[in-house]
Amino acid sequence: MTDVRKPSERRAARRVPTRISAVAKTAHGQRHALHISDLSIGGCAISVAGTHPLKPGTTYGLKINGLETLGSTTAWTAGQSAGLEFERPLHPAVADHIAALNPPVPSEELDPV
Repeated sequence: MTDVRKPSERRAARRVPTRISAVAKTAHGQRHALHISDLSIGGCAISVAGTHPLKPGTTYGLKINGLETLGSTTAWTAGQSAGLEFERPLHPAVADHIAALNPPVPSEELDPV
């Protein structure tokens, strides 16, 4: 049976809006700059620039300044946006701290990725 609920209804963890610059590295060593727009203990929503093909099931090493590289897998995609699921959940205090240090910016101040 297919789960027809919206992604926001399926999430077990609270997502916090944020604005974090990060880098994703593929298994082949390709690096892709991205922005994280929300964060939870179990994953994040990202946007990438250019023509990088985002495909569900792709694994990445996600590097956020101040943290060890996080193993992650693409859970969903929509154009240049995607949801990443972390291999190991973040500790809730770590997720809250990262989000507090990187609050979202008003949309008129956003730079393109």
